[in-house]
Amino acid sequence: MLNVFKKRIKKIDEDNFIKRLPSTVIGQGMLHEGNIYLIDLAIQNIPDDGYILEIGSYAGLSTNLILHLLEKHRKSNQFIGCDAWVYEGYRDSINSEDIYIDNKNIKRNDYMNYIKNAFIKSVKLLHPNRLPFTCHLPSDVLFEKWRNNETLKDVFGREFYLNKKIAFAYIDGNHSYEQTKKDFENVSNNLNLKGYILIDDSADYLNFGSAKFISEVKSNPYFKIVEKNPNYLVQKIK
Repeated sequence: MLNVFKKRIKKIDEDNFIKRLPSTVIGQGMLHEGNIYLIDLAIQNIPDDGYILEIGSYAGLSTNLILHLLEKHRKSNQFIGCDAWVYEGYRDSINSEDIYIDNKNIKRNDYMNYIKNAFIKSVKLLHPNRLPFTCHLPSDVLFEKWRNNETLKDVFGREFYLNKKIAFAYIDGNHSYEQTKKDFENVSNNLNLKGYILIDDSADYLNFGSAKFISEVKSNPYFKIVEKNPNYLVQKIK
C-alpha cells in the first residue's frame, strides 16, 4: 500500500538535457531524482573559488549531470573526481576473491574496465570541452596524495595537482558507515566555509551506513542541514 503521507521530493524545472541523460549514460536508477534538485541547489550557491568533488563516478551519469549544471549556472569551478572502479556482483561481496561476478560469465576486471570506459566515452561525448579531472583511485588515496602535494593523473592522461579548497562535494562511493565517515572527514577538512556536501543514500528510511552516519552530521556544530530531499545536503557554517 502506498504511503500517501510520504513527503514528495522537490524537483527542478524540466530540463531537456537532464531528461535525456538516463537514456544516454549507463546507470539509470542510480541517481535519485531528489539528488538532482540538491545538486542544482548547491551549485547555484557554491563559493566561486573551490573545486567540485565527486567521490564515486561509475559510468558518468552524475558526472555529466554536474557538468551540465555547472555550465547552466555559468560556474567555472574545476571538477575533480575519483572512483576505484571495483564492483561486486548482485549476490556477493566486494571483497570476494572470486574473479567472476554473478553468473560466472563476467570477469570482475572486464566489468570494471567496461564501466570505466563507458565513463570516459560519456564525458567525451557530452562534455568534450570540459572534461573532469577524474582519477582511477580510491578516495582515501586521492586525499593522501592531496595532503602530500603529489601530482595526480586523470583517466584522460592529464597530470594535475590540487591546491584549492572544495566548494561542493558529492559523496557517492562506498556507502558503509566507516567509509562514509572517512570521506566526510576528508572532505570537511578541505571544504570552504559555506561549502556544501551531499551524501548519497543518507535518507532517514534507508539502512545504508551512509544513512546511519548522517545523525553525526546533524549534531556537528560546524555544519547545518540545508535540505533533505530525501538525502541530505549540508553546508559548512564555521
